[in-house]
Amino acid sequence: MCRPDFASGFFMKKDEFYMKAAVKNAIKAKGKTGINPLVGCVIVKNGRIIAEGHHEGPGFPHAEIMAINSAEESLKSSTMYITLEPCNTWGRTPPCVDTIEQIPFKRIVIGMVDPNPKVSGRSIKKLERKYKVKTGVLEDEVKNLNPYFENYITTKKTYIILKAAFTLDGYLNVQNSKSKYFTGIESRAFVHKERFKTDAILVGANTVNADDPILDCRLAEKKYKPQVIILDFSNKLDYSKSLISDLKRKKIIFVSEKSRNKIKNRDDIKYIFIKRKEDAWIKLKNEFCQENIVSVFIEGGADVFAGALESGTVDEIQIFHAPVFSGKGKRIDLLKMTNKKFSLKELLVFKNDVFSRYICSQD
Repeated sequence: MCRPDFASGFFMKKDEFYMKAAVKNAIKAKGKTGINPLVGCVIVKNGRIIAEGHHEGPGFPHAEIMAINSAEESLKSSTMYITLEPCNTWGRTPPCVDTIEQIPFKRIVIGMVDPNPKVSGRSIKKLERKYKVKTGVLEDEVKNLNPYFENYITTKKTYIILKAAFTLDGYLNVQNSKSKYFTGIESRAFVHKERFKTDAILVGANTVNADDPILDCRLAEKKYKPQVIILDFSNKLDYSKSLISDLKRKKIIFVSEKSRNKIKNRDDIKYIFIKRKEDAWIKLKNEFCQENIVSVFIEGGADVFAGALESGTVDEIQIFHAPVFSGKGKRIDLLKMTNKKFSLKELLVFKNDVFSRYICSQD
């Protein structure tokens, strides 16, 4: 059972302390919940966590129910800490709020209101009739558990992020460099944290063949590996590369309809056949929630960046600028490749690198 470090939490407010424990429970199911949000719960009595739970995926009990069912002592006068407002509608499982109401809790503490309009605030009002209810505890941290869930709820479309690194003279690579990296370790660690937030990482076959990338979250000290999406329109993918030879990693590969009879059928690979390159972006944006992918992190290369932006499907652009010069190579102007408007939302400095985050404007 999760036991927070009381020494580190000595100066932390009690509710925030236990909500952090609920957040840690939620993360246990990273990569398993599909379009459902990560949710964690702990139940506290007399200063002790006596029960905990997390949502393990579609069809499984929700976090609150797991916690209630795991309790080995009376829940009377205890406090439930739950990262997300409990559901109030029938789905694969009964409404959690109805089960919670049967328990003699003293308080209910909720991290954030559910953005789903079918739920939003309704369960809280219902619980307030019986319990003392507090909301908004560690709300930003809780939102980071499911940063693209609200977009999915409101649009039913996949949120697409494009990440690129540039030299000071605007190139995507440094000529004659011994390393494929020209940004610093701090920037790369930040990228791994951004990867951790998403369901899938997308690259082109040329990037896989040239760089043999791993595309995991190791620099963020995370074991979770997002799914992999590869654009291989010309059927040139080298199947000996590390990413492809990892049979445990689920991969989705877009290939031309012309190559249907040339592909290598494998259980870890799902092929999507398309007639035009543009069709890949349309499917990715509008149909990939059916693949349980609500967010995609695009990592290159240049042709992939161009195709994504020209398709008008990109929701967010992340750009790193490193203090090096290349002089030649691949050079593109991302913001001139799309008719969408983007607004600067964040500007950070990682030692010598500058990071900027742009969000697609809705006006």
